[in-house]
Amino acid sequence: MFNFGNGEIAVIHDHAPCSYEWRSDVTHSVYHGYISRAVALLQRSLDGGETWPEEENVVVFDQTAPLSARQEFLSGEGKKRKEMDMSKKESIFYFGTTPAGRGEPDVARQPMPVAPPMVCFALRSSDKGRTWEEAPYVMRPPDLHDYIAFHNSPVARMPDGSFLAPAIIRGPGFPSRIALYGSENDGMTWGYVSLVARDATGFGRIAYPNLLLLPNGRLLFFGLNVWGKGYFIGMAESDDGGYSWSELRPIVAWGQSPWMARRKRGVYEGPHTYRSPWPLLLKDGRILVLFARRNGPYGIGGMVSEDEGGTWSQEFIIRDDGSCYDLGYEVATQLDDGRIFTAYYFTVEDGNKFGGSRFIGGSFFRVK
Repeated sequence: MFNFGNGEIAVIHDHAPCSYEWRSDVTHSVYHGYISRAVALLQRSLDGGETWPEEENVVVFDQTAPLSARQEFLSGEGKKRKEMDMSKKESIFYFGTTPAGRGEPDVARQPMPVAPPMVCFALRSSDKGRTWEEAPYVMRPPDLHDYIAFHNSPVARMPDGSFLAPAIIRGPGFPSRIALYGSENDGMTWGYVSLVARDATGFGRIAYPNLLLLPNGRLLFFGLNVWGKGYFIGMAESDDGGYSWSELRPIVAWGQSPWMARRKRGVYEGPHTYRSPWPLLLKDGRILVLFARRNGPYGIGGMVSEDEGGTWSQEFIIRDDGSCYDLGYEVATQLDDGRIFTAYYFTVEDGNKFGGSRFIGGSFFRVK
């Protein structure tokens, strides 16, 4: 999500047709996996999120293009990347991932088709996402790793004009962990900076990375610890520009949930309550963290810190009317009038199979 001021907001999300006939129709691979039939669609609101006119829509990247077309795009053949001033408010980054690498055939599986490796890339726009550069920068994982992906959390612009962004990395024998990548040339190239977070036990993983730069220069990292040490939203800190990080610690607490009183009997999806934490620095200096709840009741919630992440409020509920666990990935911004607008992936019961229609929804609220 990008807020350009004066009510102009842009949101990029995966967009695909769905027949709701088979379980595979609603799996995430439809949107950003090996069998994707989606496009990365930018939608724009000119009135603070109230309306989203279709004539403002822009396709940022087409996952449905033939493999050869995506490989040609990633190669940048015949196209030269141009310098851009990414410090301008009109300038934005998009990180994509597509199955378009040139993998070696698996003889044992022939004649079955071989899925090409996933490739991560970065694109820039200098006009609020209306047009995008023709040649991307292909992101590369650090040594001993073979996978990298960015979740499009806000890119942190440092005091010297450089940029930092967190990425998920994996390798043979390595569970998902979080690396910090940086650019000193307005995104022309990106390079590995440091290891931010990993599960301390070695058999869990870290997901949904987000970075927040405070006015005092401290960097905060927010992510989800999955299995291993625990299943919780965690935070880590860096006071040296991201080179060293504290251990990931929970910002949530068991036994203080406002959701319990609103749960529906007979609805239980397991203890995996939290998903996709998203931090936002409010105008008054408080930090808001939104999250998805994937254990009934299903919905979107949040918590607030008034001391730069030292302590956190109890959770509060934004909405709890989801029909199943398939929801989340919320993004948010604070509007000129102080309200928070959050957009998210959501599911409600409307007659379609597998819990109902999937869509991008939005909510407005204030933090007292």
